[in-house]
Amino acid sequence: MPTKIKTYLKPVLVASIVFSTLMAFFISGAEKMPPLAGSMQKFILNQRLAPAPPIAFRDPDGNEKVVSDFRGQALLINFWATWCAPCVRELPSLARLQTEKKSSKFTVLAVSTDLKGKKIAAPFLERLNLTSLPLYLDSEMEFARALGVKTLPTTILIDRTGNVVGSLVGHAEWDSAEALALIDYFRRQ
Repeated sequence: MPTKIKTYLKPVLVASIVFSTLMAFFISGAEKMPPLAGSMQKFILNQRLAPAPPIAFRDPDGNEKVVSDFRGQALLINFWATWCAPCVRELPSLARLQTEKKSSKFTVLAVSTDLKGKKIAAPFLERLNLTSLPLYLDSEMEFARALGVKTLPTTILIDRTGNVVGSLVGHAEWDSAEALALIDYFRRQ
C-alpha cells in the first residue's frame, strides 16, 4: 500500500474506533438511564443518591414506620391531603397502580398530611372507593419536610435499597405507560 494511503487511513481508522467507542458508551448509558417521557418529564432525578431519612410516619393503626421497614421494595411515596384537589384527582391512578404492580419489589405509600389524620383520611378513601390504596399518616409533616416536600401533591420514588432517586411535584397519572416504565426501571434495579 502506498505511504500516502497508509497516512490517510490511520486517522480515519482512529476516528472510526473513537466514534464506535463513544456510540457504545452512549447506547449503554441510555439503557442505564430511567425513561422520562410524557408526563414523567416532570420527574426530577436526584443528582446524587442518598438514603431516605429515618424519620417516622404512621400506619393506620398508629404504628411508627420508616422507609427501611420496606427494604427490598421500590416505593412510590405520595404526599396528599383531602383538601388538595390535584391530590384527589391523582389518587385513583395511585390505587390502580397499587392494584396492578404491588409485589415484593414495589408498593405505593399514600401518606396523608391531613391534620386530623386517620379520622378524616380513612373515611375519605372509603367514600372514593380507594380502599386498595394503603393509608399512611404524617399529620405533622415531619417525614414530608425531611424529604423536602413543599407542595401537595408531591411524589417521591425510593429505590429498592432505600435511596431517594427523585420526585415529581404536582398531579400525575401514575398508572400511565410512562409512569409504569419509570417505576419498572427501579423495580428491576
